[in-house]
Amino acid sequence: MAAPLALDVAPHGELPGWRKGEEALDSLAYIDNFTDQEKALVERLIIDELKNSTKRPQEYLKEMAPMPNFRLEGHPVLKAELERVRSGLPMAGLDIARYRLDEPSLNRRNDMAAWRSALDNAHSQLEHQYNRLLNLELLLQFGPRAWQAHIRHLEVAQQGLESQLAEAQKGVEVVNRERKLSQTEVQRELSGYEAQYRATLEKNAEIEAACAEVEKDLQALVAELPKVEDKPKDIFGIREGKGADANGQPEESGMDSSATEMDVDLT
Repeated sequence: MAAPLALDVAPHGELPGWRKGEEALDSLAYIDNFTDQEKALVERLIIDELKNSTKRPQEYLKEMAPMPNFRLEGHPVLKAELERVRSGLPMAGLDIARYRLDEPSLNRRNDMAAWRSALDNAHSQLEHQYNRLLNLELLLQFGPRAWQAHIRHLEVAQQGLESQLAEAQKGVEVVNRERKLSQTEVQRELSGYEAQYRATLEKNAEIEAACAEVEKDLQALVAELPKVEDKPKDIFGIREGKGADANGQPEESGMDSSATEMDVDLT
């Protein structure tokens, strides 16, 4: 029995499991020879696919978590600032009065509360300057070693990232090398299949041409045959080429007479 011509595999789109509905990728990048026209066509298809894609680069923020609500609407400070902007007024400068050691004004020189406020301001600024001196002393004493330790930590982190990058690049190189070797190995086999496929197509074309020629000759022969008129059916069992006697009885041949005599002798 001849083998069926249909393939014994499931068509694309009817495959079970994770392969169902997936795109069939059959690209062999290391052995496929693409022309400039084919590359331009592929790039144009990619651009069209990006245009029709629902995931645009400018919409990547939609995948992030929403920003928290700070409830700034109706805040008095924000209202005042918006009103200043609408009015076109300049922004108020930084208030540096707290950083000055101003004496009480002339009309408040005898006010004990004014002198107390000025003294408290002087004490706070003195404490601030003392804290600055302490921070500077700590920086001079421990700053170099702290920065060196921080730099060492950064170097260790950098070395770890570089090792991970080198390992990933090595893995990519190994995969690409294996792909290239496997594709190069099957290149000869694929070339043989392609040559066999082209030869089969050429042979099929030759067979179709020969069949067409035979059919043409057959039609010519049929056209040359004489036309045969339809004859009425022999309802009396008279064989073709035999007539009837004057009484309408069918004529009997010698073979029939001898057969009758033989039947009589046998009886």
